[in-house]
Amino acid sequence: MGQDKKTVKKANIISMSKATKQKIAEVTDEINGKNLFTDKIELAKKTLQNLKSLPI
Repeated sequence: MGQDKKTVKKANIISMSKATKQKIAEVTDEINGKNLFTDKIELAKKTLQNLKSLPI
């Protein structure tokens, strides 16, 4: 009775060639782990560095 049911989500599948899939995989491997928005991250760090508590 106490079994968890997994939710199945329908995804729209786009058909593509193996070469296209390989290119996408290479690009995602290259991007993975990199900060793509370094300028915005640095601005946020600079803006928040002296903030001790957030006004809520």
